[in-house]
Amino acid sequence: MWKKDLDKSQKKSHYVAVVGSAVSGSEAANLLAEKGVRVVVFDQNTLPYGKLEDGLPKWHEKLRDKQEAEIDRKLDNDKIRFIPNIKVGKDISFQDLVDMGFSAVILANGAWKDRPLPVPGIDKFKDKQLIYQNDLLKWYNHYHEPDYKGKNYKIEDGVVVIGGGLASLDVIKLAMMELVERKLKEKFGEDIVVDQFEMEKKGIDKYLEQFGVKYDDLGLKGATLVYRRQAKHMPLKQPQGGDPESKEKAQKVSERILENYKKKFHFHFIPEATPVEYIEEDGKLKGLVMQKYHTDENGKLYYIAGERFPVYTNQVISSIGSIPEPIEGIPYEGDRLKTVNDETSQIYGYDNVFAIGNAVTGKGNIKTAKEHGSAVTQKLLDEYLQKNTQALDLELEAYNKEVRKKTDKKIGGLLSEILNKEVPDDLTVEHIWDLTKEYQDKVGYKDYKSWIEQHKPVRYEQLIEEKKKALEEKKA
Repeated sequence: MWKKDLDKSQKKSHYVAVVGSAVSGSEAANLLAEKGVRVVVFDQNTLPYGKLEDGLPKWHEKLRDKQEAEIDRKLDNDKIRFIPNIKVGKDISFQDLVDMGFSAVILANGAWKDRPLPVPGIDKFKDKQLIYQNDLLKWYNHYHEPDYKGKNYKIEDGVVVIGGGLASLDVIKLAMMELVERKLKEKFGEDIVVDQFEMEKKGIDKYLEQFGVKYDDLGLKGATLVYRRQAKHMPLKQPQGGDPESKEKAQKVSERILENYKKKFHFHFIPEATPVEYIEEDGKLKGLVMQKYHTDENGKLYYIAGERFPVYTNQVISSIGSIPEPIEGIPYEGDRLKTVNDETSQIYGYDNVFAIGNAVTGKGNIKTAKEHGSAVTQKLLDEYLQKNTQALDLELEAYNKEVRKKTDKKIGGLLSEILNKEVPDDLTVEHIWDLTKEYQDKVGYKDYKSWIEQHKPVRYEQLIEEKKKALEEKKA
């Protein structure tokens, strides 16, 4: 279909490269295509869904499927060429991408790098006794797949999670469910089917009723969440107004959310502490030294000199946020891309390179960037406290709508920039065609629909249903 385009007057239209194909990237590509601009979308992953696939816990299956179907609808377009498995900065340099001759390059590559845990030297235990959130969630979402070849982890009893917010609650929840599943299989045998989706919805106590056991029967020490402030300061609910009453109300809701999670999933909580050193014995991590803090009513931290205490553990999970992964050749200010124009997020030093979404905000995945979404209504809060998953799905969906709204506005500003630029000449168009087709051929890409069908993974819920059915047949 693209070759036909080259033989028409349409070849005089603009070409734009979009790096990243998830929520903001697919929205940008779709909006540009609707304006007659041809788009090449590069993505580092096999599938175009970003953290919907690899960072949103798999029990949000309805939200995931809905959002991924929307991305499919946007990218399966005659004016959009999708190129998977190509990482800018590794498989192609950023400068080579710019030199291809695109009218513009839009960075929508998200925030895939974990913020380093600020404990000097602790990264020597990485992927052994120290696990970072992005790696953990990618494993958790996919390890059930028969052909899974990624990193493997085992959640240790007594694991300590460092962080706060909804992302950290997801992390400690999955840790507790993994521990409970392992104990159930030790008790009843590997043939039993443990459905973590059902466990997540019901909570651990109600789920265990079907096995005739109580949580205390499992003999677990359980996981511990460590947060540097008090529970009420956790960013679980943003105030709906700037007045003291709204702030106090939001803090009370945050406290109730945490208590609700603790009750449902049996984890421990240590407030007003942060790790400053690690404890090592015979080359292995044995714990963390915590610095005690005091927080005032506004959440401001006060260092308490000389007050430290140990927390002994064989495993630490860091859940303190994600940042954009640096790409050589692109200027940064701290963790964020350096821009010269807030409206279009033009990248400093380039007149035709722009950024959108988490790549420029410096935020992490949907959960950690939720404060950029629309305010959560009180009705949603009520549902959240009663039905955590359903309400979170609604909240994340509201955030996605806000991302699309902001992307639409930003692309509106970008369009005037792009359309005023010089249209690529015939030789440049042919050059872009040949190079991008070559990248597709390397991975065996034919067309969007068949690529997606070929690479969609086996879903956890599908596998569990098959196991349940097989178990019922065996009993019969």
